[in-house]
Amino acid sequence: MREGRGKSWLAAIAVLCALNLNAQEISVKGGFVEDSLLIGQDVKFWISATYPPSMEMVFPDSLYPFNPFEISGKEYFPTEIKGGLAYDSTVYIIQSYEIDKVQYLKLPAIVLNGSDSIVIETPIDSIFLTELAPFVSDTTALKTNLDYQLVDTQFNYPLMYYILGGLLLLTVILLLIFGRRILKWIKLRRLRKQYEQFSEVFDSYIKKLKLDPDPALAEAALVHWKKYQQRLDKIPFTVLTTKEILNQDFAQELEKPLKSVDRVVYGKRIQEDVFQDFEQIEDFTQDRYAKKIEEIKDGK
Repeated sequence: MREGRGKSWLAAIAVLCALNLNAQEISVKGGFVEDSLLIGQDVKFWISATYPPSMEMVFPDSLYPFNPFEISGKEYFPTEIKGGLAYDSTVYIIQSYEIDKVQYLKLPAIVLNGSDSIVIETPIDSIFLTELAPFVSDTTALKTNLDYQLVDTQFNYPLMYYILGGLLLLTVILLLIFGRRILKWIKLRRLRKQYEQFSEVFDSYIKKLKLDPDPALAEAALVHWKKYQQRLDKIPFTVLTTKEILNQDFAQELEKPLKSVDRVVYGKRIQEDVFQDFEQIEDFTQDRYAKKIEEIKDGK
């Protein structure tokens, strides 16, 4: 264990030395595109990096916490090589539902080096909240409206109560007789509908990846799968790393496809057969879905 830690420290020191040697060639910048925002309104935050092509650098994905903001999308621009340097840039579309008058954000760029990665953050930037409602004081006068307003005629509440009572009684009787069957049917129907919606979108991702193995498209497919798998197995897949997912007893068969997808998503490496990895992931999810169906039928 001590020997492993020593190697880890040596690797980290080597990366730091490499960064120092290339300090003048590495530049990470970022900031808001707009000067102000409204609550719930889309604003953009950009991040760009310049670095030697021999290095690997990645930006945050959609699972990164953008507190106090929430992400709704992003625009990814492919790496360009100019003058012996690599140029990367991404624009994130975010919203805020906080009421602080000034809100701040900074994002990290990560230099990959095996298990020892170096994080370089953008300078912190601020954006102002625009208030739509003016300040209301104790002396603010309310305008009175004395115009005549039409109102509905009197409603027959006793009759409504009788009808509702009868419907409630009928519902209770039906639940006592057919309750378990109805609940099982509802669960199965909901599970099938969720799987059909997932499968339709996921298949479209696989078809697109056959034609264009784009890392951004692979990331979107991975996020879509994690969200559905989380709902199916009641396990927080969206916040688990690949290593943590593989620690689940039932997920061992995902080791090869998930690690291959990670190289594409986080390493930004073009891999022509990445769609085959997603096909294996889809087969795994289909098997998990079939087992859930059988568990519900068996009353578990």
